Amino acid sequence: MAFAREGRVLTGEMPVARFERLAKEVVADSGDLKFEVTGFHDRNLDQDEFFIDIVASGTLMLRCERCLEAMPWPFEANGRLLLVPPGQALPDEELDEEDFDPIHASRTLEVLPLIEDEVLLALPFAPRHEQCEPPRPLVGSEKESPFAVLKQLKGGEGNEN
Repeated sequence: MAFAREGRVLTGEMPVARFERLAKEVVADSGDLKFEVTGFHDRNLDQDEFFIDIVASGTLMLRCERCLEAMPWPFEANGRLLLVPPGQALPDEELDEEDFDPIHASRTLEVLPLIEDEVLLALPFAPRHEQCEPPRPLVGSEKESPFAVLKQLKGGEGNEN
């Protein structure tokens, strides 16, 4: 909370390989994530609310869902978190209208997992190149369609229906 109360800013760069969950989602865990975490507080009616803004950017190597080849995916992920003191209930009313997520904040709140969460949330569901071809089967390894086999069976019965 002191980070947000004092309006601190933390900037840096971290190798993708240091983000364990993110490294499992990419083709290659090379490269760096740049990040900026900014704390601030908002005097809202009768109470102070403390927030942190997270901005992360970089280029990740993802697998194209169409051609199955590696593809670079440049991104910038943004998120805002409302810091709620431990033991206090997380607000749930009217959150649909808000552009932040509440989290419990402790004195030892780790920033890197929060940055990783924002990047993971920004990953595309099915990454694809703008233009690419689906992989073609190897010559001689093409399987016969199950419907063609069914047609042969039906035709072999003398078409009795």
